[in-house]
Amino acid sequence: MSTAKSNKTLIDMETLELVAPIIRNAAHPVRLRILDFLQQQGRPCTVTEITDATNAGQAIVSQQLRILKDQGVLYAKRDGNFVLYDIANRSVLLLLDCIREHKDA
Repeated sequence: MSTAKSNKTLIDMETLELVAPIIRNAAHPVRLRILDFLQQQGRPCTVTEITDATNAGQAIVSQQLRILKDQGVLYAKRDGNFVLYDIANRSVLLLLDCIREHKDA
């Protein structure tokens, strides 16, 4: 078995420890669906829009939004009577690219 040497350096542990909780918290089917929906929309969306897109109950969606917001993946802003959610950390969208690549492989 041949071991190919890479010119890339390993990601430092400090960075891995920083991103592991974000990946762990994003790695939930409803949360991934929320991220996918927001990415596809390309704009902030209401809880109702997100609930409709995920086919999950409003309480479940609200809980998942809170987790993603607490982790800094999403941000929320008030617009009149509505709270709009959007992606705060766009690097997490790379997870969706990996999922799509795996699905198509």
